[in-house]
Amino acid sequence: MHIGTFIKYYRIFKGMTQKQVGDGICTPGHISKIESGHLQITEDKIKLFNQRLNINVEKELKAYKKLQLDLELWHDVMIKQVNGKIELLKETIEQNPLTKIETLNGTFKLLKARYFIMKGEVIEAAFYLSQFSNKRLSFHMFEYDFQLYYHIKGMYELAKGNPQTALKYLEKIDRDIYSNPEAYYYMSVCYHDLGQYDKSLRYSQLALNYFKETFNFTRCVDAATIQLVAEGRSEESSLASLVEKYDELIQHCDNLHDHRRKAVLQLNLGNLYRDVFDDRKARDAFQMAYGLLKHESDKEMYANSLFGYIDSSMNVDGSANNEKYASLVEEGQASVRDMKNPCMETFFTMLEIRVHEGEQAYYQYIENVIIPLLKEEGKYAQCNYYIQKLYIHNQMDGIKAKGKECVLS
Repeated sequence: MHIGTFIKYYRIFKGMTQKQVGDGICTPGHISKIESGHLQITEDKIKLFNQRLNINVEKELKAYKKLQLDLELWHDVMIKQVNGKIELLKETIEQNPLTKIETLNGTFKLLKARYFIMKGEVIEAAFYLSQFSNKRLSFHMFEYDFQLYYHIKGMYELAKGNPQTALKYLEKIDRDIYSNPEAYYYMSVCYHDLGQYDKSLRYSQLALNYFKETFNFTRCVDAATIQLVAEGRSEESSLASLVEKYDELIQHCDNLHDHRRKAVLQLNLGNLYRDVFDDRKARDAFQMAYGLLKHESDKEMYANSLFGYIDSSMNVDGSANNEKYASLVEEGQASVRDMKNPCMETFFTMLEIRVHEGEQAYYQYIENVIIPLLKEEGKYAQCNYYIQKLYIHNQMDGIKAKGKECVLS
């Protein structure tokens, strides 16, 4: 960072031209070279510019370096998810006029985008990320900021439900310039969402190692959770060993008083039991997740836990409590309408059909709508679950099975 940057910033801030600033000191051409860093400036001239602009350039340089450190710290506490410090630093940084300096403005806007992604406010995040199509802003960015952009743009695309696009950005990161291993966590989530569980397992281990090294215990739970899901798709892992690992992580969340992460684990545990058709245990896990998420802001997880609870409960009870389930289905439908999630709306329509039209209509909907939808979405593990469920129903119902279909991921 050179002194000319501050002269330029305060000249523009005070509405002065290069001629006005340089009057009696040097020519506008010299001012231009000083501002761009192509001309050294003597101590005598620094004093004259200080008087002309009514600033202390050397003091401002120290303030600039302090702001750089604050931005680095802000990113660090966002990675560690230390909520109190995140808000405190946000307030401090936003009040600092030096964020308008071009070489820091890009970093500031990227971290604002990350802040809004963390809050689940993707529209606000998009506003800041869209500004990087501005060539002027990009021109003044450090090489490190370009890599930071790939990291945060990847997070943004993942939050929007585009894991393939997110992965393209995350894979662009040059590790020699930007060595932040947290990006591995988001890569593991991308591969998980794409059904590539071997790669998800590999990158979640890299992320877990980083979180352990930095004593980031809450994020250790995140990485370990992704690992467990990947292990659950492996034929080498037994159900008993997976359940034991889930119980350990759930206990860890209890120790941390982290209800949201505990809910995620209960939701995943419910899915694990559901996949092996242990509906009673699945129901209990989904019910626990539903109870924990009912007053949380994460609507997608809430809807998933509610769906799992209704579906597994009806597998256990049949039509014994249809009035109760009809009310819960309406609750779920209202939630997914607010989310504008057509896929989840389809799943709650399936439950509505089950409640009001009966089992035969429910299984017809699985065959005609759910299985084709999951194939189209590339959700092969979930698709295979419904194929298997339909196959078992057809066998039990005395219908000649068409042959067990296999979907290759």
